[in-house]
Amino acid sequence: MCLGTACYLKGGQDLIEEARSLLGIGEGGVTQDGLFSIDPVRCVGCCGLAPVLTVGADTYGKLTRDQLPEIIAKYQSRA
Repeated sequence: MCLGTACYLKGGQDLIEEARSLLGIGEGGVTQDGLFSIDPVRCVGCCGLAPVLTVGADTYGKLTRDQLPEIIAKYQSRA
């Protein structure tokens, strides 16, 4: 997840905390199944889409808390 200026101002930190809660991991942690970790970055170059989440090569912009469970489930179902 991005914590650049635009992402931070648009709630990026709240999204990180929500994702950690949904996944049950703390800072620097990895889920028990090894599928997920959360690595905040300062910028992914998508300020117009803030806040932004990247999963592998996929980018999600204008992200809201409500979208996180669906995004997480998408990758869990691929495992």
